Amino acid sequence: MSAELDEDFRYGQLAIEGRLISPDQFDLAMDKVKTQKKGLADVLVADGVIDLTTADRLTKALRRIVRDERAKSEGGMLVKKQIGGYKLIRRIGEGGMGEVYLAEQLTMHRTVALKILHGKWAEDEEFRKRFLLEARAAGKLSHQNLIQVFDVGKYQGLYYFSMEFIDGVTVDDLIRHDGAMEVDKVIDICLQVCAALKYLSSHDIVHRDIKPANIMVTKDGQVKLGDFGFIQSAFDAELMQEGTTIGTPDYISPEQARGERNLDVRSDIYSLGATLFHMLSGKTLFSGSCSKVMRDHIETVPPKLEDLRKDLPKDLIRMMRKMTEKQPIDRYQSPDEVAKDLEMLKIDVAADGGQIPTSRSQIINVINAEKERIGVLERQVEGAHGKLMGWIAAAVVGWIVAGAAFVWCMLRA
Repeated sequence: MSAELDEDFRYGQLAIEGRLISPDQFDLAMDKVKTQKKGLADVLVADGVIDLTTADRLTKALRRIVRDERAKSEGGMLVKKQIGGYKLIRRIGEGGMGEVYLAEQLTMHRTVALKILHGKWAEDEEFRKRFLLEARAAGKLSHQNLIQVFDVGKYQGLYYFSMEFIDGVTVDDLIRHDGAMEVDKVIDICLQVCAALKYLSSHDIVHRDIKPANIMVTKDGQVKLGDFGFIQSAFDAELMQEGTTIGTPDYISPEQARGERNLDVRSDIYSLGATLFHMLSGKTLFSGSCSKVMRDHIETVPPKLEDLRKDLPKDLIRMMRKMTEKQPIDRYQSPDEVAKDLEMLKIDVAADGGQIPTSRSQIINVINAEKERIGVLERQVEGAHGKLMGWIAAAVVGWIVAGAAFVWCMLRA
């Protein structure tokens, strides 16, 4: 790839990341770049996709990125420095909106993860708002399956927030290292994510970026859901417009891919279903370009999981299919519904392995699951009994009417 095309490609990726253009618009513009011998910025402006002011702003942001990368390659720009009350130790990750550093909170003498907004967005009001929204919304949350946010602030033009440091790995790391995961481990991870989604839903929050890279697993097996950069909450209305698409394409729900605004927890359930597919098969639901994958989520039937892996319980395959239905009304309607089926499946998997529940919580889960199953059967029986009694009553009335008619006819004769 030539230097000019490489720069155009990075410019386009930056515009997509900033939700200023769609992947389809990027693909069309890049075709014109190659045929018209123009730069991507010029093509986008000429086609009316973005205005000249926005194009200039993106150009400046890209220059800042290149400058920052050059500084990092020369020894690191921030490591070993202090930001506010935090001493940076080493860089541990990077997301679409910021970098994450391992740091020491000096006043509390504790190790934290410090997320710092990219310099390329620090001067952009919309992205600054979204970064602060993520921190403030997450800071109000407290749940054992969510990464805890401690503090948010600004230091010498840098926006940051500190959060709980998780000594563990992401589910994405596990898939990359080991491939398809064991069924019992997948069930346990999904159950804990369901607990986090139930909590978020109770606060009217939609995460909108459920994916393996955002699910951490500690050394003792506890699951922590993190990265709230795309959450939809009551505070988010001013930052969203109809038709805006955000999220990670490999796991995005159809309604999210269409840019629908009023999402609910069923969108997160779809993304968890796509994550479930990835954990069990080692592959994402769909593959290809960003725009193709998003279209597939909207239109294409997912591949059959049973064709990719033969040892999976049929109920688990059924659950994955239900979680990834195209229409929200056809999916599970709440994390609780998903969790109940997972609990029953966990019992069946343990029984197949010759195990029985031993802990108090496991026994309670068995009892509750059986109560739910019995309740469903009772309602079905009651419904069937009501229909049967109706049929019997109708038959009796019919016999009486027929008998009366027969007697009347005999008397007339």
